[in-house]
Amino acid sequence: MISLAFHHDRIVAATISDGGDFVLASDVATPDGDYRGWLLAARDAVDALGDGTAAMKVAVALPAIVDEGVVSFTPLATIGQSNLQRDLQSALGREVGLYGFGDCLAAFEARDMPKSDTLVALWIGKSCHGGIRANGARLEGAHGAAGNWAHLQLPSPVPHELDGRHCWCGRSGCLETFLSESGFEDDYERITGERHDAASIAAAAATGDIVADSVVQVFEDRLGRATATIISLFDPQMIILGGMVPLPERLETRVPRKWPGYVQINRTKTRLAVSANGADALLKGAALLMSGKN
Repeated sequence: MISLAFHHDRIVAATISDGGDFVLASDVATPDGDYRGWLLAARDAVDALGDGTAAMKVAVALPAIVDEGVVSFTPLATIGQSNLQRDLQSALGREVGLYGFGDCLAAFEARDMPKSDTLVALWIGKSCHGGIRANGARLEGAHGAAGNWAHLQLPSPVPHELDGRHCWCGRSGCLETFLSESGFEDDYERITGERHDAASIAAAAATGDIVADSVVQVFEDRLGRATATIISLFDPQMIILGGMVPLPERLETRVPRKWPGYVQINRTKTRLAVSANGADALLKGAALLMSGKN
């Protein structure tokens, strides 16, 4: 199986064995504002894997909602509203399956869970995405949008907390504007006037930087409110976080402490965990979904 992951600035490709291991990998930059260029970049990424992959199907992980092969509600404007499945199949000459980042993360992380359990996966990156597994299967919904948590409004905002939080989707106050990489970086910049990447801010917090630590604390509080809403809606056994998660071990402990103030449950049994698999989970999860193994 070949898996592709479409990111904001690159396409990552990998050949994945039946056992779920990477065999080969490639990485190509994506052109700006050119849909045909994206298709050609995907073809280049696949071709770089070698002639031995010629008969393989292609599973694609996307930061998007996918419904019947059509891509929508994606920050990748170049591929938005396109029938990417049809066009990729034509460009690659192979069968192609498209899956949202959240669904891919959920499929990979649910592989060893009891099928009776419900898992909600939250991908946090330059954009945010979600996926739901229930009774051993992916929950797609009527429009392929199940788990699209990032474009709910931040719950229980304090005065002025929603001010200036304009989202690429056209709305304001979306959770993505607070909990994405850029939202995290924006909070630091509002306080300091300086722009640093999310990893640097998290590293500074880990070494005792008071300002960086305060930004992480606010992130934890907002994530607590967001995940409490998910518990109220789906009552899952597990919430799994993937992507950019600052100070994951601390977050796994602190965020559940926020839940009692927002859920109508006496003793919360839901577990919160951070995926240890990074972006690899997207590629492997897409392959699982394409193969029908999860």
